[in-house]
Amino acid sequence: MANNYTWTFPTLERVATERSNSDVIKVIHWIVEAVSDSDKDNEGRWLRSKICGATPVAQESGVSFTAYNSITQDWCKARVLAALSETEDQVKAKLDAVITEQKTPTILTGTPSGW
Repeated sequence: MANNYTWTFPTLERVATERSNSDVIKVIHWIVEAVSDSDKDNEGRWLRSKICGATPVAQESGVSFTAYNSITQDWCKARVLAALSETEDQVKAKLDAVITEQKTPTILTGTPSGW
């Protein structure tokens, strides 16, 4: 099983000014999604899993300020992973586990056939 992973950052919350800086990022809204390239559900859709969140951002002591228009997706990802205290591989493993559970469930649901 191979999964494809996509990070998106749909919204960055910022304040107009903070101390002597302009457009200061305060919250990163993020989504990371895994999509299987080999396994589908009963309706023919690729199995997928998603984690999303909103990560507060504080100006780190001793780190130079990054201007708003210089912010990259890699900068956002690094901030999110640091806040989660996880590596990207650990996040991917969580997403993979959800897809594995979808493919081969350990908890089964339903009702008896006689109901």
